[in-house]
Amino acid sequence: MATNLKRIEKEFILGSARDDKIPFLLIAGSGEWPCLITSMTADGIAFSHAMPLRLLRRSQIYEFRFIYREQPMAFRARILEVKESSVVTELPEAVYKNLGRRYSRRAPPTELGVSFSFKGDRYELSFPTTREFEPVVEPELDSAFDPHDIRALVREFNERASEFASERALRMFKDRRPETQEERLIVRTGKIYFLPTSVGGLPTADPYVSPRIVTRDVFAEFLRYEEVREDLVADEVLRFERNKKASGILSELMVPLLFQEYVIGYVYLVNTQAGKPPFDLPVLETFHQFAKVLAYSLKVNGYFRNAPKKPRDFAADVIDISAGGLLFSNSSRDLSTSLLPGSDMELSIKAKGRTVKALASVKRVYRDASRSYFGVEYAEVSPEDFRFLFECLYGRGFTDEDAVGIEGLGPKASQK
Repeated sequence: MATNLKRIEKEFILGSARDDKIPFLLIAGSGEWPCLITSMTADGIAFSHAMPLRLLRRSQIYEFRFIYREQPMAFRARILEVKESSVVTELPEAVYKNLGRRYSRRAPPTELGVSFSFKGDRYELSFPTTREFEPVVEPELDSAFDPHDIRALVREFNERASEFASERALRMFKDRRPETQEERLIVRTGKIYFLPTSVGGLPTADPYVSPRIVTRDVFAEFLRYEEVREDLVADEVLRFERNKKASGILSELMVPLLFQEYVIGYVYLVNTQAGKPPFDLPVLETFHQFAKVLAYSLKVNGYFRNAPKKPRDFAADVIDISAGGLLFSNSSRDLSTSLLPGSDMELSIKAKGRTVKALASVKRVYRDASRSYFGVEYAEVSPEDFRFLFECLYGRGFTDEDAVGIEGLGPKASQK
């Protein structure tokens, strides 16, 4: 359980992190960005950084993480000043330790070699790419939509959508690029554009544990990406909402069709007819499920059959490794766009003449000017391989005490 440091301990650790040049990670946008403490005063902390300025906003609170004596720590602090290569934050009220990291990280042993491959076939498609990754798996058996007959699936969509919307469509990006602002928005973010009512405007909060909808803040960040001046962003959000109301739109929904790292199209519903109820979360859920089933249906019905396949095997330049995961970097532009949080992979870890096979999932991605960095967590590894890897990294055998609190791997690793 996370523990809040006492004031004296907090000040000592932050001072040591400054003096020892301990690297921090600043969580912003969709990634983690390296930074260092350069100075501390009674009023705040100055960090050096090399991240895009568009991700930093004065007066906004950001999360920082770092490792002190093999103990993961984290805090949140408000940005007071932003410059090209530095930021100044307020002193954090609380710094937390005991964050539940399963094992301390180690520099990779000299004899260690790691490679990985993507699970399943990956395709080279002409559709626009997004920052999200959808592995496209077979729907649950109790799904309201049947993926095996694509014509019946489309008929079912039209029937269900007509209950809620005055207009509905399936719009594909085959042989065309995103054109409207809304199309560019869902492609850029990979999220669902959801306007419950034009009177209420865009949602201010995302109710899902794994964010999936475009909130006002997400839309504002998209406007910054499109190089709208900072002093005009708030006005542009309001203008967008007012234009929807003025055009007679009562509710609107655009659900991207995600296939791996591509947006192949989207499900569109709009209501301009008075008397129909506004779109709500159950409506969003229904057509989000439909979009997933349709993407899977396109796959199993051969829509991508003739598309060239991407390479599966890559070497991982390991930066550090633990018994629970690893951090590696790669300069491949292909990987930077297709290996996203949520991507699954198969790892081959070679050490001392033995190869450990593990299924893994990408948890974090961050980038600098020339390389991408991927934080990977093991999802499945045999107990024998896990114990071998543990001993290689820590120079001792795995004990029952080590198994306590291991997410995912604990029960498997402790089997006899």
